[in-house]
Amino acid sequence: MSGIRLYNFREGDRSEYLANYLLSGLGLVTAVPRQEDTGFDFYCQLADQEVGHLTFGFPFIIQIKSEGIKCITFGALNSKDWKAEDIEWLFRLEIPLFIGIISKKKMQLDIYNTSVLNFIFFKNPNASILELKPRFNDSPEDVLPPTRELILNWERNKGDGYRYKVDLGKPIITIKNEDIYDKKSLKSKKDMFRNIIFLEQENYLFRKLKVPFLRWTRIIETNGDITLGWHHMILKQFKFGEYYGSAFAQSIVSIAINMDAQGRHTEALELKPVLKRIRGIAPSIKNKFPHLFY
Repeated sequence: MSGIRLYNFREGDRSEYLANYLLSGLGLVTAVPRQEDTGFDFYCQLADQEVGHLTFGFPFIIQIKSEGIKCITFGALNSKDWKAEDIEWLFRLEIPLFIGIISKKKMQLDIYNTSVLNFIFFKNPNASILELKPRFNDSPEDVLPPTRELILNWERNKGDGYRYKVDLGKPIITIKNEDIYDKKSLKSKKDMFRNIIFLEQENYLFRKLKVPFLRWTRIIETNGDITLGWHHMILKQFKFGEYYGSAFAQSIVSIAINMDAQGRHTEALELKPVLKRIRGIAPSIKNKFPHLFY
């Protein structure tokens, strides 16, 4: 209907306008058209410096929410409306996802990391509901793995029937208008942000290799130090056979032959029991290093 717009939608639009401007202080920002919005609002890359000819890297995506939101929910709150795709897209991402909460009053964007979601990817990828909860106070408590609770009166075959509560901790960085014009502050925040993006890129690599290991931002001092947590998971249904034909297995081959080529023969031979099980090794490699494979 022309001439009319819901107040809440208009306020959401204003939040995205402000977020676009503040994110532009970090680097390139590409807004996702509303028609193409499938869960995030901006595709971004960090600028590598603040002066001269700019180069860009460390891509990430970010979903923007307005101040006052208590949690970000993925998955319908009732089983009749539930669709697996509401959750699955999160676990198909190959670019780090962040949550941004904008305060129009303070002209400030708080950016939260989502690395703790990796716990669910490995152990509970069939989750029914995810509730991401950002912290708004200066709580010193560690960010712990997600907890879950059974959803009452939930239809079968609509996920696993559990609600997962995901603590995002405090924001990793905040961006205000004055930060954009303070080169020292901006560089410090971007350097910190790069480290977190790199952490998430590594987590995605582990996921693609099907290696049940992750690191996450366990202790967060906003705009300051970050202490990482790490976790090797023991999975009930760990399919060892898949690994001997995977990209992960080929990385072991590369390590072994490079060790051998550099004269570290004893170390390379220690990998022989594993190398003999790996499938898909090129015959030329086996013929060149027969002592490693036969």
